[in-house]
Amino acid sequence: MKSIKSITVNSNTYIVGEPCHPPGFKDGATVMKITEKNKFFGLISGFVVHFDTKAELHIHSDDVIVHWGLKTDKT
Repeated sequence: MKSIKSITVNSNTYIVGEPCHPPGFKDGATVMKITEKNKFFGLISGFVVHFDTKAELHIHSDDVIVHWGLKTDKT
């Protein structure tokens, strides 16, 4: 099964397991996982970057580069 290992949007790359400083964050955060939003009749699409701070970055852009890898755990 495939999982998202990293995502690049607006020249910012978010890599699972790596610390970063997302726009609007006062402090840095570590990316815990990146998920693809489910499409509901084509109305909702995009990606969500989940951080260790429990904050989420919702991405609704067409200009996204996704780097896929094999899923190695059951989470």
